[in-house]
Amino acid sequence: MKDRVLKQFENQSRFIGIIMICLLLITMEANTLMANSQRITKYSPNKTVPLLLNSKLADSTLATVKVIIWFDNSNLRIDHLSKPPLKNWTWSSKYSQAGNGSRALTISGEGIVNKIQELQVYTWYTIMVPQIAKEGGRIYFDERIPEGLDISAYLNYIKAQPVQWTLSNNLISIAAYEQHLNPSVKVGKDSLNLQVLSRGTAGKGETVLAIPVLLEEF
Repeated sequence: MKDRVLKQFENQSRFIGIIMICLLLITMEANTLMANSQRITKYSPNKTVPLLLNSKLADSTLATVKVIIWFDNSNLRIDHLSKPPLKNWTWSSKYSQAGNGSRALTISGEGIVNKIQELQVYTWYTIMVPQIAKEGGRIYFDERIPEGLDISAYLNYIKAQPVQWTLSNNLISIAAYEQHLNPSVKVGKDSLNLQVLSRGTAGKGETVLAIPVLLEEF
């Protein structure tokens, strides 16, 4: 009888021990998942694509996006850009006199895009940046929406550091640096890789995002 009771006690102790181990493992797994979730949540904002429509700060559903490629003294032809960012995308080109006496070539294309197409064009742009640089050229991304945007809120959303800014009448321009964005340019002693200009207020006005800096008039 005594042996039977002792055996039952041992079995119960073993069962309780197994339950405690399982609970411990579950707790450790939950803590690991929570830690991973916190790391992902903390890191995700830094990987936010710095675009206007996808920033969640704009009311606009459509934007005008332009890609400008500039070459100094280059004979690059438009047919080298055989894979445009969108199906209905068209290129135009023009030559101008460069400062060194040679002919500069500017190739540009634009389109009206929604949020999905906005990301498609930007993805294409990031792929083309090193290819164009290898050919000795520079590429610019220009996005515009028909409303004024809170630039400070936008830069905070994409975790960009303001570097240079100007205020003229109702126009605000801030040049900034975002650590995950390429390419960057030197303006004086400062490194910049995006510029945001805005005038007006939500519902009216205009905002432009230029990467790395504004090339055409706003």
